Amino acid sequence: MGEFEVHRVRFFGLVPAGVRCLACHPRGSRLALARTDGAVEVYNFAANYFQEKVIPGHELRSVESLCWTVGDRLFGAGLSGDITEYDLSGLSAARGVDGGGGPIWSMVANSTGTQLAIGCEDGSVKIFQVVPGGIQFERNLDRRKGRVLCLSWHPSDTHIVAGSIDFFRVIDVTSGQTVQRIMVNHHAEKAKRECVVWAISLLSSGTVVSADSFGRVQFWDWEQGTLAESHTVSTSAALSLAVSEKEDSIIVGTSTGATYQLQLLPVTLGGQEKRWVRTKPFQFHSHDVRAVAHSPTALISGGLDAQLVIRPLMEKIQKKSYDAALRKFTFPHRRLVSCARKARLLLFQFSQYLELWRLGSTEETGKDGEVLSLCQMPEHLVQLKSKGPEHIYCSCVSPCGTWVGYSTASRFHLYRVSCDGDGVSLRKVPKVPKLLPPAYQLQFSADSDSLFVASARGSVHVFQLLEPGGCKHLHTLRPPSGCSEAVYLLAPSADGHWLAAVSGDWAIHIYNLKCFKHHCTVPTYNCAVSALAIHPSTNNLVIAYSDQQLLEFSIPEKQYTSWSRVVQSRGLHRAWLERDSPITHITFNPKNPAHILLHDTYLLCVLDKSLPLPDDSTLLMNQSTLKQLPETARKRQLHAFKICKKFQPLLFMDLLDENCLVVVERPIMDFKTQLPLPVQQKKFGT
Repeated sequence: MGEFEVHRVRFFGLVPAGVRCLACHPRGSRLALARTDGAVEVYNFAANYFQEKVIPGHELRSVESLCWTVGDRLFGAGLSGDITEYDLSGLSAARGVDGGGGPIWSMVANSTGTQLAIGCEDGSVKIFQVVPGGIQFERNLDRRKGRVLCLSWHPSDTHIVAGSIDFFRVIDVTSGQTVQRIMVNHHAEKAKRECVVWAISLLSSGTVVSADSFGRVQFWDWEQGTLAESHTVSTSAALSLAVSEKEDSIIVGTSTGATYQLQLLPVTLGGQEKRWVRTKPFQFHSHDVRAVAHSPTALISGGLDAQLVIRPLMEKIQKKSYDAALRKFTFPHRRLVSCARKARLLLFQFSQYLELWRLGSTEETGKDGEVLSLCQMPEHLVQLKSKGPEHIYCSCVSPCGTWVGYSTASRFHLYRVSCDGDGVSLRKVPKVPKLLPPAYQLQFSADSDSLFVASARGSVHVFQLLEPGGCKHLHTLRPPSGCSEAVYLLAPSADGHWLAAVSGDWAIHIYNLKCFKHHCTVPTYNCAVSALAIHPSTNNLVIAYSDQQLLEFSIPEKQYTSWSRVVQSRGLHRAWLERDSPITHITFNPKNPAHILLHDTYLLCVLDKSLPLPDDSTLLMNQSTLKQLPETARKRQLHAFKICKKFQPLLFMDLLDENCLVVVERPIMDFKTQLPLPVQQKKFGT
């Protein structure tokens, strides 16, 4: 695998925001997720659950509900009282409309996706029509005292059920009047505390399913106003529920971090009578599960511990595939760390500020695996705060360490970094050319003379950096056929000749930076690009896709390389393809041109192109086995993949020089200690 001196960094204090709500696309192809900091993410099920879109949060924007509507449009509503449509092509909050009833606690779309119903703080339920270019207020339904915490449409769109504190009510959409009001704690003995209806659903049979703060999932006949069934699933609150499309399965999230599945099963084998039965409990979270969703093949849950968990329903899976694996996503599928190799600096991106650190150093040498003591400790040089409520979209530090840039939704900022002895100073570059914000990705050239800014509609702006601290706009690169999606990945070549750009439509465009012209387009592939990089000596573009495929494209020859064709004909190892975490960074070893270094959240891999590819009968992770074999036998079993799982979870990896590697970890327990205390549970033996 090669020996490196590894800087093992654990001082990136990232605390991912918790999951607040989920919305599964009606056709089951995508999942929208909102976090407690107002950020919105979209995961593509067809692209191996890749996090294909991220819209950063805003301090003044909370998202309590998300809804997909007709035309694949996404709307969100929250305690600011606004209904916001999200521009998924431009990755921004596009337009907002005041709900007119104070803070919005809930929002649901009807079965056709043409109407939105919102539940407000003032007890009102309002209907909005989805129209081209936005939404339009239609009418108010019957208003009652008490905030409306949850809503659900009947599948036929004739009625809406609204949950509040101690009761829920059923509203006739045509007349706008309440036709039934049911007290949920009427059947509880000596109920001295209020019962909060946190989640509710109205089934096609007319049954109302409620989840409340007493930990109960209850089934009601709303026409008769009677309780049909009651299941106490938790000693704490039941916070969320979701019903399958066939209405034969329900997932419930609780404040203890547990999720439960209830299924509608026959009372007797082959009988017609059916009842709801609690069948499967799952404990994947440590904190409140505020959001759940039910896809055709999986139970999906999101907790305040920041985890998104996708648990497949094995009875729905016909064969072993991507859909059969349990998946847990905690960290973003994009880089939040950038490295100044020459200056040995790291830039950490948080939601509203950046931190610049200098790596420590050692003068010792040692054996494989030995920890070396530092002669100079890592140093926190400066914290750069972003002004205003907007969160940071992207950031980058130049290889020489003298430039730092970042972008929010409305402004792009560039700073000159000066290191004077032990002190560090930042000077904002004045009169940065005003272009259409925001920037979605920033990348400096290898010689730190140019800055590439990824923008909307597939365009990339090229800036020339000037001494002692200025910049000039040189050119804007655009794809020849046009593009409606924003660019989210950039890769410049080391010689400054080429630039690869990936847009939201997954097209990869290559530009010639000497003449600022479009050079070629990489053949399209039906999956998202998760990482790419240009080899410094061959100018071959190495591409990692979200389905774990690896391809190599020769930029000068405009075709796939011979090694890439071997990979496509033979295929990669099954264990490699079945990984659920995408490759997020690729780099190269200047000492050995045949080596490609890449990593995901759970492994670091050195891919040696000079060795044969392993077949499925070979052990993929064979490093420990090879060490025990004699040299002749070892050579026979060598293959291209050298994998290390020592560093987890791995947020970033890069080569500082041919013998030195830096890795950035963020152990799960380190950030969980910074979360609010979970609900205390009695454990056996304590």
